[in-house]
Amino acid sequence: MNKCVIIGGGTFNKVACHLALATPAFGSTAKRLKEIIDSWGFEDDIETQLVLTKMADSRSQLVTNEDVGKYLATLAEDRSVKAVIMNAALCDFTMENPSADSRLSSQQDYCAELIGDRQKLIATLKEARPDIFVVAFKTTHNDTMLEQVSKGFNLLQTSGADLVLANDVGTYNNVLLSKDLAIHTGERAELLITLADLTVDDIKEAQCCQYV
Repeated sequence: MNKCVIIGGGTFNKVACHLALATPAFGSTAKRLKEIIDSWGFEDDIETQLVLTKMADSRSQLVTNEDVGKYLATLAEDRSVKAVIMNAALCDFTMENPSADSRLSSQQDYCAELIGDRQKLIATLKEARPDIFVVAFKTTHNDTMLEQVSKGFNLLQTSGADLVLANDVGTYNNVLLSKDLAIHTGERAELLITLADLTVDDIKEAQCCQYV
């Protein structure tokens, strides 16, 4: 059975015992993608697995970027995994506790420095398993379409992903980009269907190659 793993939800980076940085995301897109693929009736050939972070599912053990990275490493070892739709919103920043206290007081102010988290989890996955079809997501804010496309293609190049869905939370423009330079534009709901279709097509093509 070929597996398509869809990962959604946001992650946390701990600052103090009661404080963390986070990227808010609650798994709605990941859930919708699973619904789309499951509705096409490929259950006998493709098993879709929905994996959510703790932000989106209280039962989950995926809390931090590190947790997600370790999980991706297990997927790389599973030869039945043929596609990973990486919709998880990773927290891009870390911050050292600005105090010697484990619990910060809300009655005072602190000076803190945000540190960019430069982990490249998708690139690491593709290095380990180039055959896995990987979909990534890029969020922009009030970018022109040209800027949005440029940032999407940059993610394709640096991560090794096969598809990138770039969405702008200011203009609400959406664009789906592939590494063969194809560009799809349209409503988000339509592009999610196209994204799912391209992912399934790659899995089916890889499956046919197994029997050639």
